[in-house]
Formats: sequence, C-alpha cells, structure tokens
Amino acid sequence: MSKHGDSSRLSQLEVRSECKSSTSRRSSSSAASLAAAQARANAEAARARAEYAKRQIDMEVEKARMEAKLNALKQEGEAEAALAAARVLEAAVLEQPEFVEPPNLPATATSVSRTEEYVKSHFHNNTNMKPEKMDKEEDDTHNSHKVEPSQPPTAPDSCEYTNRSPPACQSRFSPPHSNLRTSDISHLATLLSRRDLLTAGLTVFDNKPETYLAWKSMFHNATEDLDLKCSEELDLIIKWLSGESLQHALRVRAVHINDPVTGLQRLWQRLDRNYGSSEVIEASLFKRLESFPRVSPKDNHLLQELADLLLEIEAAKNEGYLPGLSFLDTSRGINPIVEKLPHSMQEAWVNQGSKYKKEHDVHYPPFTFLVQFVNGYAEMKMDPSFSLQNCYSAPMKVERPPVRQPRFRAPVTTNKTQIGASYNKLQSQPLEPDKQCPVHKKPHSLAKCRGFRMKTLDERKSLLKQLSICFKCLSSTDHRAKDCKDVICCSECNSDMHITAMHPGPPPWTVAYSETLTEAQGGEPEPLSPKVSTSNCTEVCGQGLQGKSCSKICLVSVYHRSEPNKKKKMYAILDDQSNVSLARSPFFDMFDQHGEVLPYTLKTCSGTVDKMGRRAHGFVIENINGKVSMPLPSLTECNQIPDNRSEIPTAKAAAVHPHLSHIAGEIPPLNPSADILLLLGRDVIRAHKVRRQVNGPHDAPYAQQLDLGWVIVGDVCLSGAHRPTVNSYKTNILDNGRPSFLSPCENRFYTKLKFTTDSPLVQSTQVKDELGKCIFKQTTEDEKIALSADDEAFVNIMRNEFAKNESNDWVAPLPFRSPRPRLPNNREQTLNRLMSLRKTLKRKPEMEDHYLEFMERLFKKGHAEKAPPIKPHQECWYLPHFGIYHPQKPGKIRIVFDSSAECENVSLNQVLLKGPDLNSSLVGVLLRFRSDLYAVMADVEQMFHNFRVREDHRNYLRFLWFHDHNLDGQVEEFHMTVHVFGNCPSPSVAIYGLKRTAEEGEEEYGSDVREFIERHFYVDDGLKSFTSETQAIDVLRRTQKMLAQSNIRLHKISSNSPVVTSAFPHEDLATGLQGLDLGQHPPPMQHSLGLGWDLSTDQFSFQVEISDKPFTKRGVLSVINSLYDPLGFAVPVSIEGRSILREISTDISEWDTPLPKEKQERWQKWKDSLKHLQHLKIPRMYTCIPLSVAQRKEVHIFCDASTKAVGAVAYLKLIDINGKSEVGFLLGKARLAPKPDITIPRLELCAAVLAVEVAELIQGELDTIMHEVNFYTDSKVVLGYIFNEKRRFYVYVHNRVERIKRSTETHQWHYVSTHLNPADHATRALHAKHLPLSTWLSGPAFLADSGQSSTQEKPFDLISPETDAELRPEIVSCATSLSEHRLGTARFERFSSWTCLRKAVARLQHIAKTFKENSEEICHGWHKCNKYLTEEQLQVAGDTIIYAIQREVFADEIRGMEKDNPMHKQSPFYKLSPFMDSNKLLRVGGRLTRAQLTTNEKYPVIIPSKHHVSQLIIRHFHAQVHHQGRHFTEGAIRAAGFWIVGGKRAVSAVIFRCVTCRRLRGKRQEQVMSDLPEDRMNTDPPFTCVGLDIFGPWTVTTRKTRGGQAESKRWAVIFVCMSTRAIHIEVIESMDTSSFINSLRRFFALRGAAKLLRSDCGTNFVSACRELQISKLGCHNKEINNYLEDSGCQWLFNPPHASHMAGSWERMIGVSRRILEAMLLHHGNAKLTHEVLVTFMAEVTAIVNARPLTAVSTDPEHPEILTPAMLLTQKVGVPPVPPGQFDNHDLFRAQWRRVQYLANVFWGRWKREYLSGLQHRRKWMTPKPNLQVGDVVLLKEGQEKRNDWPLGLITKTFTSKDDMVRKIEVKVIRNGEKRLYLRPISEVVLLVSRDCT
Repeated sequence: MSKHGDSSRLSQLEVRSECKSSTSRRSSSSAASLAAAQARANAEAARARAEYAKRQIDMEVEKARMEAKLNALKQEGEAEAALAAARVLEAAVLEQPEFVEPPNLPATATSVSRTEEYVKSHFHNNTNMKPEKMDKEEDDTHNSHKVEPSQPPTAPDSCEYTNRSPPACQSRFSPPHSNLRTSDISHLATLLSRRDLLTAGLTVFDNKPETYLAWKSMFHNATEDLDLKCSEELDLIIKWLSGESLQHALRVRAVHINDPVTGLQRLWQRLDRNYGSSEVIEASLFKRLESFPRVSPKDNHLLQELADLLLEIEAAKNEGYLPGLSFLDTSRGINPIVEKLPHSMQEAWVNQGSKYKKEHDVHYPPFTFLVQFVNGYAEMKMDPSFSLQNCYSAPMKVERPPVRQPRFRAPVTTNKTQIGASYNKLQSQPLEPDKQCPVHKKPHSLAKCRGFRMKTLDERKSLLKQLSICFKCLSSTDHRAKDCKDVICCSECNSDMHITAMHPGPPPWTVAYSETLTEAQGGEPEPLSPKVSTSNCTEVCGQGLQGKSCSKICLVSVYHRSEPNKKKKMYAILDDQSNVSLARSPFFDMFDQHGEVLPYTLKTCSGTVDKMGRRAHGFVIENINGKVSMPLPSLTECNQIPDNRSEIPTAKAAAVHPHLSHIAGEIPPLNPSADILLLLGRDVIRAHKVRRQVNGPHDAPYAQQLDLGWVIVGDVCLSGAHRPTVNSYKTNILDNGRPSFLSPCENRFYTKLKFTTDSPLVQSTQVKDELGKCIFKQTTEDEKIALSADDEAFVNIMRNEFAKNESNDWVAPLPFRSPRPRLPNNREQTLNRLMSLRKTLKRKPEMEDHYLEFMERLFKKGHAEKAPPIKPHQECWYLPHFGIYHPQKPGKIRIVFDSSAECENVSLNQVLLKGPDLNSSLVGVLLRFRSDLYAVMADVEQMFHNFRVREDHRNYLRFLWFHDHNLDGQVEEFHMTVHVFGNCPSPSVAIYGLKRTAEEGEEEYGSDVREFIERHFYVDDGLKSFTSETQAIDVLRRTQKMLAQSNIRLHKISSNSPVVTSAFPHEDLATGLQGLDLGQHPPPMQHSLGLGWDLSTDQFSFQVEISDKPFTKRGVLSVINSLYDPLGFAVPVSIEGRSILREISTDISEWDTPLPKEKQERWQKWKDSLKHLQHLKIPRMYTCIPLSVAQRKEVHIFCDASTKAVGAVAYLKLIDINGKSEVGFLLGKARLAPKPDITIPRLELCAAVLAVEVAELIQGELDTIMHEVNFYTDSKVVLGYIFNEKRRFYVYVHNRVERIKRSTETHQWHYVSTHLNPADHATRALHAKHLPLSTWLSGPAFLADSGQSSTQEKPFDLISPETDAELRPEIVSCATSLSEHRLGTARFERFSSWTCLRKAVARLQHIAKTFKENSEEICHGWHKCNKYLTEEQLQVAGDTIIYAIQREVFADEIRGMEKDNPMHKQSPFYKLSPFMDSNKLLRVGGRLTRAQLTTNEKYPVIIPSKHHVSQLIIRHFHAQVHHQGRHFTEGAIRAAGFWIVGGKRAVSAVIFRCVTCRRLRGKRQEQVMSDLPEDRMNTDPPFTCVGLDIFGPWTVTTRKTRGGQAESKRWAVIFVCMSTRAIHIEVIESMDTSSFINSLRRFFALRGAAKLLRSDCGTNFVSACRELQISKLGCHNKEINNYLEDSGCQWLFNPPHASHMAGSWERMIGVSRRILEAMLLHHGNAKLTHEVLVTFMAEVTAIVNARPLTAVSTDPEHPEILTPAMLLTQKVGVPPVPPGQFDNHDLFRAQWRRVQYLANVFWGRWKREYLSGLQHRRKWMTPKPNLQVGDVVLLKEGQEKRNDWPLGLITKTFTSKDDMVRKIEVKVIRNGEKRLYLRPISEVVLLVSRDCT
C-alpha cells in the first residue's frame, strides 16, 4: 500500500469521526461485528505502541546520543498507531454490507507515559512472542467479546523471531515525513535485541543430550545477527547454562580469560562432545526408554507419555545423525518396548505387526509403524469423549498407603548423584524429622519417638517451634501447619487436627501398665498358643439396645499378586472392631488355597470359640473401578462372617433419602453372583479411613466415602427386629417370647446351650465313657520340636518385660533362671584376666591398635559407660573380655565378653536362660532365596548392640578397662548398656526383638515387610528374591523405615540388579559396592550364610581355602568342616572326606595324636581335590523360569544307599505357560552308613526315609504349592516293602515303612535304574573335578522332558519273600496224606558225585536192613561199617536211585504202561519201545533182543536228561574217560547200561561247564572290537596324541681300544601319531628311565609337546611317568608341574600283556623293522656305528611317513597320494625348480596360503578316504558276556605251561564307554601271598562264572 493511500484513508477516518450524528444509513448487522472490529483495532494499536516503545526504552538508555531522536520516534510511533487503527477500522467498515455508524473510539495514545507503562507490564514475556499469542493476550485484557482476527497470521506456529522486526507477511508502515534514517533504525534494532537477550530471551539448557541441538540452534538463531564479541557470546552462553554444563563453561572461561576466541571455540567443542555427539544422544534416549515403567491397562496418561517419548525418538531417528537408532527397526529393539505395553495392546500389536509383515513382505515392522500404533492407542485412550471416569465424584487426595504399592504402579526412580551423598554431606543437609529423631539423633522418626511423646504438650510445642518443624505432620521443616497438606489422624481420639504424637496428656503406656501396656506396645503373643481373632458383631441386637447396624459392605475385586489377571468379585464387610481380617471357606476354594490348617481363637459377643482354619497370603484388593488397590494382610478362614445380603448398600437405598440421593449413581448395583466372603479388620487400616462423609438428620442413615467405595450406615435393626417391606398380618415370636409384627434380625447372635460330649452338664450324667477320644489324633505339629520349660520361661519374660524406652530403643532384661544361686564377686579374677590381656596387647602392637579402636567405638556409640560404685552386699558380676579375629577378616577384631568364665563353680551363663532357637531355618532361607529373578541381601548392623539391657541388670555386665584407653592408666569399672556377644541368651533376645519390631510395624509398613523379617532372616542376614525390581526396592525401603523406628539399621545391601542397588545410598550398600560404578566395573563377590554370590553372573560359588592342618583327628575334622555346603551342592565330594575321617580315626581317640602315615596319602589326595570346587558355579535361581510364574511345579527326589553312605537329592521341575520345562537342583543330603555294617536293604530303606524327610523340608520351607512330588529308588526290595499290604515286618523295617507311608502315597514311588540314579554319586563319592558334569547337579535327562515326569507305577511285589530275613515267616498248617512212599529225589541234589550218592544210599539200605532183621550182631541200628560197599549192594543202590527218579519224572508214562495204555507219540521215548523189568525199572526195548550182549547193553536203563542224577552220571563217566569229548563220554555211559533221553545235548552241556576241560582246552576270553578312541579321529596337529614303544636292540661300535673295538647296544623309541599315522624315531643308549626321558625331551623339542601319550606298562615307561609325575591328576613337583600344566600332557597305560590294544603303533614297529633290515643288508659286514644307526632311523622315518594311507588311486586327475609327510613337510613330492628370477620379497607372498591349502587338502582327504576305511571290524565282531566280579578264571602266564597257570578270582572290572569289559583285576595266591594283577580279558580263561555258583 502506498503512502498516498495511507494518508487519504487517514483523512477519510477523520471525516467520519467528525460526522457521528449525521449518518443517513442504518446497519442491519449486529453490534458484535463492530465490537470485534474495535477489539482488533485496539490490538493493532497496542502492537504498534509496543514495537516503538521498545525503541524508546533503548533510546533512554543511550541518553546523550539518542535524546534528539527520541521525540521523532514518539511521533512516529503515534502516527503508526493511529494508522494501524485506521486500517483495521476501514477494513471492518468495508466488509459490512451496509454502512454502520462506529461507536465512540478511544482517543489515540499520545502520551509517553502510556507507552512506558505498557512496556513495563509486558516486557518480561515478549521476547519470542508469536503474533497469534499476542492477540490472545490483548483480547484477555478487555471485557469485550473474544473473536478471532479477521485474517490469521501467515507465519507458522513453530517460527521464532530472529530479530524484533515485524513478520515479513505484514506491511511495514513508514511515516511520510520521517527524518529517521534506515541505518539508525537497524542500529537501534540491534541494540534492542541485545537488551532482550541479556534480560529475558533464551531457555536455560537442562543438560539433557536430547535437547542440546535444539538449544544450540535456538541460541545461534537468536544471536547470529547481533554481531556479538567472543567475550560477550561466552558470557551469554554461561548465562543460559546450568549444572554440569555450567561448570564446564566456567572452567573453560577461567583458563582462557585473556583469549576469549579460543575459549569460545573450545567451549563449543566441549559442549558438542559431551552433549551433542550421536553416541551421547543415543545413550540418553535409550536410557529413557529402558527406564520407562510398564504401562498398566488403566494408566492412560502414562501411555500418552510413552507415545510422546516414541515420537521424540522417531524425530531424532529421522534426522539421520543418530545411526544407532536404526537398531529400533529390528525385533530386538522393538520387543522390549512392546513388553512395556498392557497385555491387550501387546496382543493387538502381534495382530497388526503380523498383518504388516504380510502386506509389505518385510522381516519385521519398522519403528515408525510402532510409533503410529502406540500414538493411535494413546489418542483413543485420552479421548475425553470416551472417558469413563465419574464426573460427579469430587476430587480427593488419597493418602499414601504405608504398604507396598501395587505392581502396576510406575517405579520411583532417582538419579544416582542424588543418593550418593557422603556422610558429611548428609550432616550438612536440613533437618529431616521423618527420618531422624532430632531429640535422640537416632534413625526413628519424631512422630514415633516415645521420648518426645512423654514430654508435656508445652514442651513438645516448644521443641517444634525451636526446630521449625510443622506442628501438624511433624515430618518437615519446609512448611508450617497452616500450609500442611498431609492427611493426619490421631489414633487416640481420631482427631484430624493433630497427630498422635501431639495428643494432649500422658502417653497411653504410662496410664495402664499391665494389659494396656502390652496392647499399646504390640505385645508378643504366646508362641505356641492359638492366634486370637477378635471380631465384634457387625449388627448388634439385644434387649435394651438401640437399633444399630455396621453395614459397611463394599463390592470389591480381589486377586493374588502373582496372578493379577485372575480377579474375583465379592463383597467385603469393613469391621473396625475386628483386629484381623477374615475370609470364608469359598474364598480359599475360589483361589485354590489349600495351605496348612492352624488353630485360632474367635472372640465375639457370643463368647470365645477355638477354631481351626487356613491362612492365605499375598492377596490384593481394589475398588470396583480399579483405581484404588491395597495389599491384604494374612487372611484367616472363618465361616462366622455374617452373610446378610439385605444389608448391602444399594443405589435404591440412597435414592429414597434426599440427603443421599446425589451419591446414588456412585453406588454399584447389587451383584447377584458376588457373595460376602471377606471381613476387613483393623489390620487394613487404610480401608477404614473416611475420605468424605454425608450426614443427614439425627436419626437418618449417613454415607461415607472410603477407598473401596461408598457405604451407607443406618438403623436397619430396631431392638432385634426389622421393619417389613410389605404389609402382612403375620405375627413373629421374638427370642424373648414376645409377639411382634416385625421380622427378627437375621444377623443376631443367638446363644444356645448345646449338649455335646464336651459339655460339663453332660459329662456328669453321661454313662458312656468318652475320655481319651482324641489322644491318638495326629497333627502336622506332632513331629516338630516343642519349647522346653526353660524356653517357655524365657518367652514369658520377654513378653512381659520387653519394651521400648523414651529414645525408641528396645530394652530387654537379662533372663535369669528361677531359682538361681547368688553370684559371687569375681572382680579379682577379672582383674587378673585384664592384666594378662594387657601383656598380650603390649606384645602385639597391631592387635593393641585394633583393640583400643574397638573399645573407643564401643564407648562412643553409648554401648558401654562408666559404672556407678557398688553398694555393700549388692550382687554384681564382672565380665572378662578378649579379642578374636575372623580367619577371612584379619584386620577386624571382635571383643568377646567371657560370660562362661566361672568363679566358685558359677558363671553368668549358668544362671541365665539361653532361650529357644527363634531363627528361621537356614536351609529354608536359602531355598526361598533361589525362587525369583531379583535377589537382595541385607544385614542388620551390630545385631546384639541394638537391644539395650535394663538398667537394674547392668551390674551383671560390669567389666574392667583402663582410663582414657591407656593401657598404662588406672583400671576403672564400666558396664555394658547393650546385650553382649558372649551371653548365651543374646542371640535369642536379638531375634525376638527383631521379630517383635516386625510385628508392631506390620500395620503401618505392611505384612510383606513382616514376612521378610520373620521368614527370610537368619540371625542378622536377610536374603530374599522378588518378582520385580520395583517390589524389591519398595520392600527394602519399607523394611529400613520400620527398623529405623526402633533405631535398628539395615545396611550392606547388595543385589544382582543394578537398578535395585542404585536405588539406595552408598553408605547402605555392601562394603565392596560403596563408591563403585556398576556400569563400568563388575560388582565384587558377596558372601552370606556361608555362600559366595557373584552378583554379575547371579551364581553361587565355593571359596575353598585349604589350610595346612596337622594330620590329626582335629586337623582332619577342621578341613572337612571348612567345606560349608548347607544346600548339598558338593555332597558327593564331602561325603568322601567324612568317610576318610571315620576310617582313619576309628582306633584313635585322642584329638591331637598323629594319624597313621599309611593313610595320609588317601587323605592328601582328597584334600588336594577340593581346589576344583573353586571352579564350580551354581545358578542362584533354580531354573530360568521363576518359581512365581511357573504354571506347574514338581519335585523329584532320588535316594540310594551303599555300605559307605545313604543319600537323597531333590530336583525342582518347572513348566511355564508355553509348556517349556526346566529342571534345577533343589537340595542334597547324605549320611554315613552306621558301623558295624547293616544289610543293604535296610540301608536302602533308610535312604527312602531320608528322601521323605527332604520332601517334608522342601514343602515346609518353599512358599508354594507343589503339583506333584515323586520319589525314585533303584531298590525293588524297598519298593516291595512300601507296596506291601499283607506280610508282616520286623520292628526295624516296620517303623521306617510306617514313617514313609505316613507322609507319602504308594503311587508317588517309582523305580529308576542305578545308572540313571543321581543319588548314587552321594553314596559312592565323586571327584571334585567331575562334579560339574555329573548328573548330581543337573538331574537325569528324563526329567527334562515336557509334560508329567512320572506315570502310575504298577504295584511292586516283595522280592524273594521266602528268603527275606526282614519278613516274619508265615506259619502254614497243612494236612497231608501220603499216598505213595517215595525216597525223595530232591535230597540227591546235596551230592556232587555219582559214587558218593550210591554209597550213601547203600549205607542207608544196610542200616534199614539191620533194623528190620532185629539182628544182635555188631551191624545193628545206626552204625558205621564197610560191609555195604560190595559191588552188588552198590548196584542195588544205583537201581534204587534210578527207580526213584523214574517214578518222579516219568510218572505219567509209567502209569499208562501199568494200565496197558498206548504210548503217546509225543513221549520222549516213544521210539525206544520201553518196558519195565522185574525190578520195575524202565528200560529200552529196541531191536537188539537177539544180540550177544549183556543185559545192560541190550536194555539200558532210561534216565531223564534234566535231572541232577543224570548230571552226576555224565560227570562220573566223563571223568573216567579223562575228560575226553562228547563221543568218548557218551560211549562210556551207554556201555554202563544207561540211556539218557537227549543225551548228546546233556553231555555237551556238562562238558561245556566242566572246569577241568576249560582248564585244559578252554579258550581265552575275547570281546567285540571296541570303537576307536577319540584321539585317532580328531583333526589335531601332528603328534598331539602319540602312541610309543621301544624296539631293538642293535649292536654298534662305540670306540676302539687296545684290545679291539668296544661294542654296546642301542634301542629305538618310536612315536606314532594317532591321527595322521606319522612316526618319529629316537635312538636311546639304554632301557633305563633316564635315557628314555632324554628321548622324550628331544621328541617334544622337535615335534612339540604332546597332549596325550599311550604306551604299554613297560618298566621304563612307568618309571618315567613316575619321575615326570605325569598322570590324570597332574604332578606334584613344582617345576615339572609348571611345565606339564603348560603342555597339558597326560599318559595312559594299556594293561600288561595287551599288545592288541597297541596295534596302531605295534604295526609301525613291524614296518620299521623290515625297512631297517633291508638297509642293514645293504650295509654289509661293516661295523654299525651310532651315527650310521641314527641316519638309518631318520631314513626309515622318512620312508614310513611317505607311505600311502589309502589305496593309490589310478585316476590321472588325482596323482597325489595321501601320506603323513604331506602334512608334516607341506610337500606332495619334489617339484622341479620353477623358471624365472625371484628375490627375497617373493619368499613371503603366498607361503601361508600354500601351507593352509595343503593342510586343508590333507585333512579333507583324511576324512573322506582314510577315516572311512576304519569303519568296519575285521575280527571280534560279536559281543560276548562280560566278566564279572567273583568269576574264577585261569590266568595265562607266557613262560609257563598251561597246567601251571594259576587260578584267580576277579576282584574288579573296568568298563569301556560301550559298557563292555576288556580289562580286569585278578587276585592270585602266590607263595601264600595275595597278589593283584591288571590283565586284559584275552589273558584269562573263564572257569566258573559267578552266576553258576
């Protein structure tokens, strides 16, 4: 627009202003348009005035130079303002369809004061103001209508001004008569910009890398046109920095104060490096992403924050300067983000992501798609149109609950720099009365301080005023009571105006002492008495009582914290008169809670009743909309909870009352499927707190808003009756007998006398005796250890006298016995001990320093003080003291007060009660510690010293010490104020106090904190695992706060999670973690309860420190006990040590007597093996599946026994939701078998009992329900005992079987084979080196299979019940009738010879004959003579024997022949034509009747082949033919007149088993050829695995003498590579060990150290191995050990006389011999010298190594042959010299490629051609039965004849990897001495097998 146009419009505006009343046209539009135009005019005018007002201010600053121009600028400003207003008004007028008379406009501002005022009021926020925002602010200053400008600005919202000039889209007006030059205006604008930057302007940099680039860009945009100097820019940068970046800038400016150019440059470089580099920005973004909490389904705001964070990361990623963010385009980058989303969104992501993959054909959706997905859900969740929040509920402040927050809450995160303050820094911080009491300077809060509460109210107010502490909350010095926003409530008067600590009057514990004191201080209940639950009536009715109803019933949702998705709706009664929370039985069944049933006492208005009920833990309750949730304490099963649904508040009940009608919409409708299952008592105090209350008329019901919802309380019960809802003529009879029209109350408690057997009224008149009815009832508590009388006395003393003092310290008395003897004065004795201690300290200066330092610290902390003088005849006791050092903490001394020191036969410990063991089970604490993912350790600082001693008992803790800790000073008397280390009751007092603290703090700090202390602490060490890091931090913090209320400090915190560790101050961390940067350095090993815990790997380890103890009973026991293993990880190792101890110390009773030297080697070997345990690593968690999330949990326990020990081991099998199963080691136990030995079945039964005890321990200690518990044993005898239901046992077996059946069912027991039973390791011991790879830690492989691990076993029968000595014999009474008198052939089996059997029968016949004849001769009756040994009588005896066996075996055939029945065709002698002779003997008829033979030859007697007598006859005639073959033996039998049915087979069987025949002609044993060893199939470098042997000798000429030439012998050592079959030969001068060792050293020098050596048992080899100490266990010579450890050499010996086991190198000896013989033949008769022999051996080596390993190929494409030399020399032949000129550089160009190529070629062809040729077996192809221990064999001796070979007994077998026996150990008697030989089976002949004996 031109200047002329502007002036003309201005003149038009003036004309229109003068003619206000002469307007001829009327406007038909509304006045709103004109008002809008006026507003826009005002806005434009204000903007113009503001622009030029800025210039005015700068010109005033530049007084002298700009004074002349100021007036012109003012005029220009006024003209510009007027013109701007005119333009707006003109535009508004022109837009109207008709002319509208404008209203009166205010006069244009002409005074400078108005401009200055406007600038002052708006100058602070106009630096970067955008045009549209300025319009809004201007609009807000007027009362006119707010409308949008007619034309919005064209500049985008994101545009920021770089100078103070108007935007380019607006026209700049210049007055037509302005004298101001353009350069001056530009200069003024620059000055104005500088002033703006110096006074307001930029945003302070927040030190976040992700905002640095934006801040830097904004800074440069704002300053690029200002022409700043370097020093000015440097100062300006410092002004807009803060924190760490500010410190950088200040240091840079200080260094370059005189060189601002360099300083500015370096400052920008440093800022770019520290905050602008891509690595730093990426790390910051990833850190924010990783630390972002998981989003719950109802936390929409947190979801929106996550969406914004993802948008920010996406923008940074799209910029392209952060390449690391491309990781987010992968599944590994996106999945952790998806895991933070709610479960429903995760499922939606899977659906949409899968669809995206299919549509776009990509591997995974990109990050941009995830951002769109999350933002879409966030917009949908944040849409107010679909918000389901109740708009009628008034906002209220929910008090922070004192218990752990629900899992879905966002975790509280703090910066590391804020919690790492040192102690001195904390001292300088402001007073924090909620953390440290300012009265006692102890870590309890002022609000909980008993000393503060005991002061008068004026004294309390004065103290608060002096310390500037808030009078209302008593927890802060930052505000006053009137500004305090905390919600408080006095527990004594329920006032919300003051806290309990400010209640007027004395504290409650000073009013009543006995019962009131116990209740106020949280008195400890009886340890063994039932739990008392006080529950008053929720609806009281009765005579004389006004109508009252406690109908606080809310509809809630309840779930277990481990399964938040499984919510159940129910109604809960809120009863503040109940001290505990109760639940009905359907609640326990609904959540499958089948825990232990415990007793409790229920006190109601109807009386006290003893009940039994289950307990439930870990439940969470939330209101029906899910906005408020709180954890529930332990719930007790009780079915006495009122179940009157008519008392549930409903919206209808609220709607009928006018004062309650407005809350009717907030009460949920009645849910017919929800039952009243809960009663919430005072242990859920938060649920009872009233957030809002609606009162009405006096007699009307009132409503209360609780955290769980609205409840209505009113009169629904009028004197025991209810008003009916309908009119009726029904008359009700009340319990008092009166008629009434009102219905009786359903919730009234009626007392009715019930006549039961327990009633005293019945007992006096009842005839039937019911005494002792329940005395045999068994409970789960029967087997637990009960308290003794002393223990109960101790508990009673602590319960009655354990209290807090005014400084919140626990004070406990010394628990004296009653009665007790009076203590004498032992001061003189204690003084002598002190003088002795002083001498010791003088002699040990270092110990003196430690001792004095400890005593100074003792007095400084107030644990000891100067004692007052003793009154005459006053009883006291002086404690001697001494110092001890921990073996692992040499620099830390502990002072022990010797309370066991006696004076006049009395000591302090003798008159004190020790107290019960109140500790949790150590094994239980460790078992629970391994359950979940995040584990923590913590420690109570100075456990004993946290508990004060009652003042009147401190005289019994007096001690003597030196004045001012000067050993040369005067001795003074002091006494302890705390319980000391050395008093026998101190542990029980400390543990009781710790649990008492947890009990009293449960209501405020939560039941999970109490459970942490009571279940997860062992003495002062706390160990627990959690499901999340947030839960771990929360529980630990609340535990610290709760203990701090009693001045107990929990510190030394350590965790496998750095997040948990970083959440606590450094001074609270474990010693090794203080000041450690966990992001840069791994955390150190932590130790607690005997275990080493590696935080970085989350694994347990053993720290074995083997000290040099003397070889005495005491020293051995000390070493064994140093191996601390409470969970049994190393039981197979430790059981061997205990076995050795018992074995070597059986005959020695003295503890310090040296043990026999011959037994020291075994002990030393075991002790040295313990070093391998240092490498044993056991995962802390049972499996990778946390116990809390497993869908199925199974325990599998294996047991076994041997004569050495019995053992049991348990494994935990967990199956996740996907069906994946994992198995982890749970617990292992072993016990030595008793001496003298008992039978193996009994030991196996004891092992089964041990397995049951292990199962009970696991089920009692692990806080989870196992779905299945299975037991396994490899003893079928034990399984027969367990499954037996009929037979009776002796007492020993019966008691143990009954113990097993009492705790288990028979279907839980299974059989497992011995080789699969991991418990076998505990009974036979295991070397420590083999423990990590054994099944002891991993369990058998079949457990890892998915699904159920066990199946239903069929019943096991008793094994050999007729011979089992543990079974009581069955007495069978039978009536038998003898139909036929038989001799009884079973007796014949007692004879081993046919001759002896005949003689015995003949003697019996002779004696019987003498009885029958009644002769008076010498041969009468039972006598011994030889008259019966005639041939005739022996023949008669033989016939008698055969007659007996024929009648027994051929009874059916004989019976048929007597009846003339035809012979059956299937009869064994159908073809023999049998007949019976005159003696009733069955003989062969046949066809030889007319032959000229004897009767026995023609008609031989028929004998069965499978009878013992036939075996005797065959052996008899086999011996007569001198053990000849079957043909000879069978002929002799026939000639003697015997026909054996199936005789050939019977004779062959006897000859096969004949020991004599085996000894004469038996074959030596053989076995199937074994598989090749690994060293023959590995592609290791040449000569890594070597077989060696010596061959020779050869005679060589060594030197010439006068008498001729001296000759000596030479041998050769051949080394054969097991894989490449290459050889190496070394010549040696003798067969002694020294010569061989030299050859071995030469071989190692040339070919490199070998890893494995194989040889036979040559004397020189064994000696060399012994000297070099090469073995599987290493060597013991330090120098050689270092050498061999570097080379890793191992020597394996073949058994003696087993040359076939060394065939691989024996074959090479034969080849070498043949080549050498040919060389010696060409050598002729010349003398062989040593040099020639060595040369020949080298040539032999070359020839053998050049031999083909496989058949030579005829393929012309493959002319190379595969030889060992191909790998050794890297040559395939002798190639011709290549043509050309070569220099030194060509030497290295491709040498390595050639070497590698040839090696690859060799090994490739070696695998294809050579290795495959070793596949088939050429002999020994059939597996043979293995020799066994106990077999009798004939041992072959090479130089002796066969008849001289000795007999031997196999004592040990050696099984190969294929379970075949090829080596045995044989015991032989030589010259009356026992000797053991190791032999291959090929050197023995089996004579008698163990199975045949």
